[in-house]
Amino acid sequence: MKIIDRYILKELAAPFLLGIFILTFLILTHQLLRMMELVIDKGVGLLSVGQIFLLLLPSFFLVTIPTATLLASVMTFNRLSSDNEIIALKSAGVGFYRLMRPVFLFATAAALLTLYMAMIAQPWGGSSFKSLSMRILMKRAGVGLEEGRFNETFPNMMIYVESMPTFTELEGIFIYDLRKPENPLLIAARKGFLISDPDTKKVELRLMDGSLHRRGKEISDYQRMTFASYDLKIDFSAALSNSTLENPSYQELREKIRASGGEDTRSLRLLSEFYKNYSFPLASFLFGLIGVPLGIISGRTGRLGAFTVGIGVITLYYLLITLGDYLISRRLTPPFAAAWLPSLALIPLSVYLLKMMADESFPKFLRSMIANKRP
Repeated sequence: MKIIDRYILKELAAPFLLGIFILTFLILTHQLLRMMELVIDKGVGLLSVGQIFLLLLPSFFLVTIPTATLLASVMTFNRLSSDNEIIALKSAGVGFYRLMRPVFLFATAAALLTLYMAMIAQPWGGSSFKSLSMRILMKRAGVGLEEGRFNETFPNMMIYVESMPTFTELEGIFIYDLRKPENPLLIAARKGFLISDPDTKKVELRLMDGSLHRRGKEISDYQRMTFASYDLKIDFSAALSNSTLENPSYQELREKIRASGGEDTRSLRLLSEFYKNYSFPLASFLFGLIGVPLGIISGRTGRLGAFTVGIGVITLYYLLITLGDYLISRRLTPPFAAAWLPSLALIPLSVYLLKMMADESFPKFLRSMIANKRP
């Protein structure tokens, strides 16, 4: 490998790794309060919380790798431009496309790493996270309950809890039990206790001083029973066995959407996420290429200018992703278009910027900027 290739790759590696670390840390910090709540308020062990962090990392990397790739490319060539190294290399006969060779290798490696995260690491982490969550819920059933909210933690059951003095003690309980759709139950109780049995994979909710309401055999019939103590058993064996299953396959999602006449919003979103698994690697590759002309152009404004340019492009990209998700929820665009539009929009921008830098055919508002950079 030529000296210039090693030099540029070395310059790219440092900000890329630093960007991965900082961006991932920022995302983890956002989740830190929730994790501390699990430890302090719910009694979840630190080891389990650490496992949750590790299992969530692949999904974080799927976002931080493309972002770090762009920032590394922009900041590297911003520095080379600010220090007039780009001009020195051109004076030595090194053309713009020759400078792009190590960047192409760097962008390809970033794209392959993103593809690995999307196709292998993230699905494995998601499946393991779901299984771990169910095991934690078996040990600490109160983890899935929040005060003052309608919780759907347990299968086919909605639970409202006014307050939780301890991990297992509940007060002001309202339950809507749909495990038997033909005979739903409405239960209200002054207080209750959660009792978990990991061996039998069952959770028992012991209710005190309440009432049970249900429909009679006839539609017009109504039954109300009061109780001093009532045991409500919840079987987690089926949920735990399903927790290791992977997400629906591509064909299954297509069949669900076809069966619903395109009205199944959840399946539409899942299909869009499937397509994004392939679009994010393309975005990583294009971000690496786009960063070169953006970094050179912003060289006269210093490193803060390069950082601002990079953040602007990333913000625009993720705004397009958010717009695509909104269009899917409103069923205004197919999942493929919503998932691929942000990445495909980068292609003409990449071609234009690279050709502009290679031919030095700058727009008028950039000509004076480039001229002022010349020594």
